[in-house]
This record gives sequence, C-alpha cells and structure tokens, in this order.
Amino acid sequence: MPALLNFFFLSSWTLTFIFVPLIAKEYTDNLFLISVILALYNTVVLLSATIFGRLGDTLGRKKLVIIGFLISGVVFFCHNFICDIRSLLFIRGFAGIGMGMIPGPLAALAWGSSIGVFTAFGSLGFAVASLLAGIMKNNLLIFTTSAFICLIGFALAFFIKEKPKKIAVPLFPYKVILKNLNVYLPYLVRHSAASAIWAIFPIYLVSLGAGKLWIGVIYGINPFMQFIFMLLLDRFKSSKLITVGLLASTLTFFGYAVAPNWQFVLVLQVVLGFSWANLYLGSMKYLLENNTEQATATGVLSSIFGLSGILGPLIGGLIAVLGLRVLLYFSTLVALSAFIIRIKGDRQLICQLRQSWK
Repeated sequence: MPALLNFFFLSSWTLTFIFVPLIAKEYTDNLFLISVILALYNTVVLLSATIFGRLGDTLGRKKLVIIGFLISGVVFFCHNFICDIRSLLFIRGFAGIGMGMIPGPLAALAWGSSIGVFTAFGSLGFAVASLLAGIMKNNLLIFTTSAFICLIGFALAFFIKEKPKKIAVPLFPYKVILKNLNVYLPYLVRHSAASAIWAIFPIYLVSLGAGKLWIGVIYGINPFMQFIFMLLLDRFKSSKLITVGLLASTLTFFGYAVAPNWQFVLVLQVVLGFSWANLYLGSMKYLLENNTEQATATGVLSSIFGLSGILGPLIGGLIAVLGLRVLLYFSTLVALSAFIIRIKGDRQLICQLRQSWK
C-alpha cells in the first residue's frame, strides 16, 4: 500500500509542478520572480516536512498521510482560481503544506518492504503524470485531475496497516542531522543546483523549440527511467548509489548546458533518471537502515529537498539574468562540488569503489 500511495503522491505533485513556470510567465517576464515562486513553495515544504516528519515518529504516521492527501487535494483544485502573480504565490505557498506532510511518514510506513519498489512507484507516478500533463495541456483539466488523484490517495490511506510505535524525538533533531550529514550535505548541494535548473527548465525547453506535448514527454522520460533503474539498483549498497548519483548528475547538467536542441535533451533525461535513481534510492536506504527515527530522518531529507528548492531558484534566478546557459554551466559546477564533498567526506567509500569497479 505505501508504494501505491507514493505513486499517487508524486503523480499529483507532478501534474501541478510542471507548468507552473509557464503559468507564471503569463503574468511576468521577470525570471527572478518566477524563481521566487518556486522558492516560496519549497520554504513551506521545508517547514512542513521538518515539523510533520518529527510528529510522524512521536504521534503516528498514518494520520499525517491521510491529512496530507486531503489538504493537497483541496489546494491543487484551488490552482484553477489562479488569476495573477499574487494568487499564484499564495496558492503555491499553501501547496507546500500538504506536500511536506506526506514523504517522511509514508517512507517510514514503507520500511520492511522493498525500498526500491517504494521509490520506483513514486517515479512511475512522476512519469505517468508528466505524460498526462503533456497530453491534457489544459490547466483546468490538469489541476482538477491532480486534486482527484489526491482524493484517491486520501481514501486509500485509511487502509494502511500501521503498528503503533511512538519514538521520543527532540523538538530539533540535531543529532539525527549530524549523524547523517554525509548524506544530507551533498544532497543539499546537488539538489540546489538541480532546483536552479527546474525553476526555468520549461522556459529553456521552449527556447530550444519544444512544445507543451514534448515538454511533457521530456519530463516523463526521466521518472520512467527512474522506475526501471530503481528496481535494478535496489540490491546495491546505499553508499555506492549516492556517489554514482552525484557524478551522473554533474554529467547531465553539463549536457543541458551544451544541448543544441530539445531532441538532445531527450537522451539526457535517461542519464538524469539514472542519476536520481542512484541518489534518491541510496539516500533513502541509508537513512532507513541506519536510523531508529525513520520518519524524522527521511523527513529531514524532504526538508533539505525544500531548502535546496529555496537556495537554488533564488541564486539561479539572479544568474539566469546573464543567460539560461550561464545558469546551466553554474549548476554543473555546483553539482560537481557535491560529488567532491561526498568523496572527501568518505575516504572509506573510495577504497570500496576501487575494489568493486576493478
């Protein structure tokens, strides 16, 4: 059941996420302001994931998943009433509440089954929703469908089986953060680079000549490949997966920077899917395997996802003024620094990689 709910969670999120930059561009040509919209959303996700990840361990996880789907369904339907840049800012901010509530508790509920299957179903939801968004095109249909998917998730969440288990977690889980810093820090740096790109990615694709249908296809290839790779990579050690994911991310972002046309990006999406499958699956496996406070640890990861979604778009929005390709080169260097941080922070891993890849 958690894997199926992860499918609905990410499919509903994806439907509302893809075309937000294009909707924003209808009301403003200011790329920095468009980036601020994504930053605001991720600020709320950060706070929500931190608060509700901890509450998942202390109060119970099932009820938070149920409430998260309900709130998200209502807010996603409200996207139909966006009429200017202010209403877009307001509604996207509220969308972060429900989206931040779900990931940590849901991941903790999935522990005991295959984490590869759990994360793969999330990616499959991302893929299906990306293709649906490209096919539907109409904003009213997209947002209404997203809300309906959330309501399905809300109904199914009542059937989750949860063993009552409450764990004492401090108000600010600094020990959890320090314990897993070798995962959190490179994840933060890499995803800040990625978030800087995603804030303007649809606009960049349009500049390369892609229409809405092909933008949906481009977005869909990435999670579809994630789905395949996550099932294949589940047997590998988490430490290896994280490092490979960071390196592959760097190569992908560099490919974006030199892409001559949108058709070239289609190939890069396969590499992106491989990189994220490694990084996300590796991070989730590591946190669930090495922490008793599972909802808190994975909730912090979602918070870092949110924090990177603040830093990336804000910095990227400033750099994008110099040109979209300048931003892509910048993100490549940032992703490379995440790989270096990971390698320098784990000398033992280097020895393991050398032995395993001889």
